Amino acid sequence: MEKHRLPDTPFWVEPDSVGSDRLELTPEESHHLLHVHRAKPGAPFQATDGAGGFYECVLESVNRRAAVGRIVERREGAGELSRPIEILVGMPDRRAIEQIIEHTVPLGVTALDFVVCERSGPGATMSPQRLVRLARVAKAALKQSRRSRLPKLGSSPSLEAALGGTSDAGAVPGAWRRFLADPDGKPFPPGRIQSTKAAIQLAVGPPGGFSEGERQLLIQSGFSPISLGPTRLTTETAALALIGLVRNCL
Repeated sequence: MEKHRLPDTPFWVEPDSVGSDRLELTPEESHHLLHVHRAKPGAPFQATDGAGGFYECVLESVNRRAAVGRIVERREGAGELSRPIEILVGMPDRRAIEQIIEHTVPLGVTALDFVVCERSGPGATMSPQRLVRLARVAKAALKQSRRSRLPKLGSSPSLEAALGGTSDAGAVPGAWRRFLADPDGKPFPPGRIQSTKAAIQLAVGPPGGFSEGERQLLIQSGFSPISLGPTRLTTETAALALIGLVRNCL
């Protein structure tokens, strides 16, 4: 009897394509399952819908080039951390943006806001088409890391707009633990995270860092300046370092 091998990475399924006991992959994902992995009926596979659902499936049939799977088991919140981590990133260049998404999604971030800052480069804007492209990058990172919730991606036109557009929890005292990557900051205090179940919000400046006015605005908004060591870091490296410090305390 032929033994079916489970693909290493789950497949993406749209939430509205998931039923009570079956789901249907998109044509693109179906092509990968059927023609790259050469899956036949009876083959096991996994799927994630980006809305918290993670599914153990068995390939049942093909419906107009779309693979239909029978759901054997469903898990809610698979691969997710115990609390939300949002990060505000001063807008870097395009290559750095994709690197940040590729590496922070597996680390568990729940929202990424690329903020146009005073020291962001010329043309530091993000079109809707660009956000669509970045969403595809985030989906690939989600599948690779076997998470089940797709982070929210956005781009605020200013730091003031970013702080005003954070989740409602930002208006509740103690609802956030906020940290700012800052060369003049203090060492990271693990107890600030371990002593509470509050959501976490991080801020990392663009190349060249936040301006002094932006830095003061963040501090006034409750962000604690945190040093990431004596060396100068790029925006993308600082983002990973700060998330790593927080993640290790959860």
